[in-house]
This record gives sequence, C-alpha cells and structure tokens, in this order.
Amino acid sequence: MDDISLISYYLNVLASYATYYWAYYRDSFRDYPYEVQTAIVIIQWSVLAILYLTFIIEKKGHHRRLKERTIEMLEEHDREHNWPMSRDEIHGRFDVDEQQVAKKGLLRNKLQKQMMCHIIYHRLIASGNTWTNRRKNVHLLLNIFALPAFLEQEVAFANLFIKMKALAAVRAFKLQVSPWVINMLMASKKTRVKRVAMYLSVAGSADSELDYFETDFFDKNSCIYDEIELGYMLNRRRDAGMKLPNLAHWARLQKRDETKCMFVRLMRRFDQKEYCYQLEDLFKTSKHKKLIEEIARTWGYLNYTAGEQQLIDIMLTQPDDTKVAIMHAVTRMSSGKSLTLLLDGYRNSTNPHVRFEALRCMYNYNDDGWRMLDELEAEATEEEKHFFEFFHNPITISRLDLDHEQAYHPSVETVFNLSN
Repeated sequence: MDDISLISYYLNVLASYATYYWAYYRDSFRDYPYEVQTAIVIIQWSVLAILYLTFIIEKKGHHRRLKERTIEMLEEHDREHNWPMSRDEIHGRFDVDEQQVAKKGLLRNKLQKQMMCHIIYHRLIASGNTWTNRRKNVHLLLNIFALPAFLEQEVAFANLFIKMKALAAVRAFKLQVSPWVINMLMASKKTRVKRVAMYLSVAGSADSELDYFETDFFDKNSCIYDEIELGYMLNRRRDAGMKLPNLAHWARLQKRDETKCMFVRLMRRFDQKEYCYQLEDLFKTSKHKKLIEEIARTWGYLNYTAGEQQLIDIMLTQPDDTKVAIMHAVTRMSSGKSLTLLLDGYRNSTNPHVRFEALRCMYNYNDDGWRMLDELEAEATEEEKHFFEFFHNPITISRLDLDHEQAYHPSVETVFNLSN
C-alpha cells in the first residue's frame, strides 16, 4: 500500500504542475486579439509538428543506417565462403552443432535475423537449380542461425508486410509451420493471408484438413492464382509421396462454374482417372459451355471410355467450340465407336473450323479413320478439296497430331515448386 500511495502522490504532483503551467500558458495570451491568438497557436503547433517529423525522420534514418551496417556485416561474413556450402563446410565453418551455436547467439537481434533470412532467400532464388539437391544443407544453415523458429514467430505476430515476407521465406525454404499458426492465419480477415496460409496447409496436411476448398470463401474468391498455387502444392505433395485429394469431389461441391472448371482441369493434370465417374452427374446437369468442354477434355486425356457415349449423345446440340472439344476427346480414346460422330461433324456442319477438326480427328483416330479420310478426299467437291491440302503439305502435316497427355510439369521452376 505504501508503494501505491507513493505513486499516487507523485502522479498528483505531476497533475498539479501540468494544470498550473497549462493555465499560465493559456492566460498569457488571453488579452491578445483573436487573430494574434490564432497565429500563435498555428506557429506553436507547427513547431511541434516539425519536431515530431524531425524525430520520425531521424528514427527512420537510424534504422536505415543500422540496417545497412547489418547487411554489410552479414554480406562480409557471407563472402568468406562460396555458396552454396556443403554440409561439411557448414560444420567446419561454425565448428559446433546447431543447438550450441544457437545458444551462443550468432545473430544478436531481430534485425540481423531478418537480414540473414533475406540473404539466404535471395541466394536461393539466384542460385536456380544449384541448391535443389542440397535442401537439407539449407535447413542445416537455417537451424544454425535459429531461423525456423524466428520465421514462425514473424508469421504469427508481425505486421502484415513482414508477415507476408516471412511466409514467402517459409515457403521457399519449405519449412514446416505449426498447425496452430496456420489456423490463426486462416482466421485472418485479409484475403491474401488466408490464401497463403491455406496453401501452406495443402503442402503438408492430410485430406481431412483440406476442408478450406469446401468453403464459400474459396468458391467466391478463387481465380487463376489459386489454380497456379494448387498446381505447385499438389505437385509437392505428390513428390513427397503423399496422397492427393479427390479433386472431382471438390469440383462437385463448388457453386461457381469457373471454380468447377479449375478442379476438372487439375484432375487431368494429376492423372485422377479413378474419380472420372464422379463427373458424370455434373456433365449431365450442367449447362455451362466451358464446364462441359473441360469435362470432355479430362475424360479424353484420361481415356475414360465409360463416358464416351455421353459425349456422343450431346454432340449435335452443342456449340461449335464444344463440338471440337468432344471430337478431340473421343479421338484420344480411340475406342473405335466414334467414327460416325466424326463423319457427322464433317458433313453436318457449316463451320470450316469444325469440319477441318473432324478430318484432323480422323487422321489421328486409327487405321479406320485413315480409310474414311481417304474416301472423303476421293469424293470431295472442288470447294472441299482445300480441307485436304493440309494432309499433304510437309509443313502442316507435322502439326496435325493431337497431344495425348497433359500431366503437370511446372512451366517455370522456382524455389516454390522445386523438389527436395
């Protein structure tokens, strides 16, 4: 109680002094004209603003100089060795195990840890494939500087700008993040943070923990970014030997047709033929042109012959682009049941593109397709003969084949999708 009384006494003294000097300051200008009082107030507030801005500028300048000195120190330390260092070089350089080094505090403060993450991150990006076979060495180096725990703390508690930089580093280094931290990020009001957290979850969690794709938030906010990220993350799961989720199930749960198309495309990219039957109801009930085309392509690429009859049944009622997608799909199946479909596509269409694609599919079908193509060429009118010139020109004939697979291969290798 004595301590509390003492603190209360000094607070009262300070309040008394503050009240006295405020009254003295206010009374000093009481008899001045209103214009002079206004000018004095503006001048005084301007002085305070100048002092405040000077303090902020000096503070930022000090932080910038400290950051530059830290980077210079770390880069000087970095230049002493050729990167990437081997495991033996790392141990030889520090001459002690990771836990002991971490306790000695090689990096003394938060700024040094941020800058070291920055240096390793950019070294990893600049090195391209050089480190792909030394991922464990990167983790060893991170552990030596106690950076994994630091990054997870930044992801959990830093401001949004630093949080996103830390998340980029975590994904590049392929570090495991605590499920508690991921769940906290998933509850964020920031769409970008929720998305990145979700993809961290996809990279290393079980099917039962991927219910994010069943939410209205994902359905409403999904775009091409999500398709690219899903490709990266599912590829990493596959490389790690983890089971891939049922993409057809996710396609059926979505409300937006564009989101359904995304999952149907990913099905053929990751060879999920065993789930093709789950798309049949979606195919029968959908009236969305693009979705019907994507399902047809997926069945064709994955050689799902059980769906061929459904493709044949709807062919004549579809727009021209959808007809072409269906003809390509049944040609990739090459079951021998669809030559009549291709013949109808050639004879019953007035669109030159559809007619040519029907002939192209005959060319790629099988021996029966070749014979039908020859018969049609023999009976072609003068107006129709230009369709068959492509099959005799040595330049165009090399481009008539249809591709028969669409397996996922990262188009651009980055630190986010390279294997361990």
